[in-house]
Amino acid sequence: MTKQPDPEPPMAPLEKRVRVLEDRVTALSDAVRVLAHGLEDFPTVEPGQRLAAAAARRAYDLLLVAESSPPDAQAGAPGPGA
Repeated sequence: MTKQPDPEPPMAPLEKRVRVLEDRVTALSDAVRVLAHGLEDFPTVEPGQRLAAAAARRAYDLLLVAESSPPDAQAGAPGPGA
């Protein structure tokens, strides 16, 4: 008797991959929001203040944290935008 293959693979790995991708998209959107805020030109900002550089650093830090989190931790924890 020949064993037939399963008709469909289990959904759990696919759901896990989707959650990881959703978390990465959330991290990217948070980073873009921080960058956009840092690039805004406020009339009250004194010349020479480095809002864009500070925003870029915060955005970079957000992306580093998102990349360094293990996939299991990302899938179970709500993202920064939640």
